[in-house]
Amino acid sequence: MKTTTRCEELLSTIALDAIVHPVIDDLAALERLVPEAPTEVEALALFRHQLPSLMTLRGRGQAHTEQVRRLIGLIAREPGEVETWIDAANALTVLCNASNLTLLLLPARSADDAWAREQFGRNLLRHARRHGDGEEIALARRAVGELPRRQAHLTLPAGADAIREMIETMARRVGALQPKPTERGVPSVHPLEQAESLKAWFAAAPDLAGLLDGARRVLALVDGLRAVAEPDALTIDAIEGGLILAHARLLRVALWPARSETEVAAKIAARDLVRSRNGDPGHLGALWEIAFGQGETVSGQSSRFLNIDEHG
Repeated sequence: MKTTTRCEELLSTIALDAIVHPVIDDLAALERLVPEAPTEVEALALFRHQLPSLMTLRGRGQAHTEQVRRLIGLIAREPGEVETWIDAANALTVLCNASNLTLLLLPARSADDAWAREQFGRNLLRHARRHGDGEEIALARRAVGELPRRQAHLTLPAGADAIREMIETMARRVGALQPKPTERGVPSVHPLEQAESLKAWFAAAPDLAGLLDGARRVLALVDGLRAVAEPDALTIDAIEGGLILAHARLLRVALWPARSETEVAAKIAARDLVRSRNGDPGHLGALWEIAFGQGETVSGQSSRFLNIDEHG
């Protein structure tokens, strides 16, 4: 029996999954990691220590990038399928961008996390140098921060133990980058076969004005904590956790295309807020500008969405 190989597949004949799968992006998923606690300060401090692995984020970002590439290749074969698949493409784009932005937003908690961030950071800079202008390269540099200096010459480890450790590290990292099955309601990888789930998720866009209000409230709390003369460990953790949570919300405002004048106003207000916060770490502002550009790219491909640059 002859089976259809990937090189022979067509969008018009993909076997679509009839089950509606829950979809959540990595920025939105951070909300679920904020625990119940007696005070909001305690909740934010605990949240700071419950953040996901950067290796897992990198793996999901790569997997969704592969699905976007797969879709582009298939649309090239069947251009008439564009309208049918455009919102699946939009959903995958948001999912991919959200994973990558979260990777750069969160702190590295291990050597593997640091490696994942470094590898993605180098890829981002390489892409900016090849395809961007001076402003985009500068934004990428700010978002990535200082990267470790690469050795001029690759030096292989000497000795059996060092070689074994290198092989084990490589195997562990390759394995960690492979998407794993997840429980319902947490970020997962969604192939083209789940197009209906992707379209439904993209249609149910988040409340951008609500996200902006939530970010403002957390930032006000952070600013109050920063005024403490001698902050203890709990306060320091709450400040860092609050910055992560607030900027995750602001990044979601940036990433999603505006569908109404109210959402245009929310995106403009978010942009003004981020640009006014000179005391926040510089990479946070750069991440927002990158996310905003990504959101505008999605907005520009359909008259259903409103382009912010046209509204001020």
